[in-house]
Amino acid sequence: MMYIVNVRKVMFGAFDLKRFETLDEAQEYIKGLYAAGHREVHLSQEIPMKVTVSVEF
Repeated sequence: MMYIVNVRKVMFGAFDLKRFETLDEAQEYIKGLYAAGHREVHLSQEIPMKVTVSVEF
């Protein structure tokens, strides 16, 4: 299960995306962001999904 952290570092900019394998790693990264003054931080969990595509001609 992967954890995704989205951070907006500038007011009118795009989000910076980071992926972590454990929740502890993501939380440590977020603590560092808060200490640096970043407040628009979103933590989400990746939903594993399997997609199968079949094509015939």
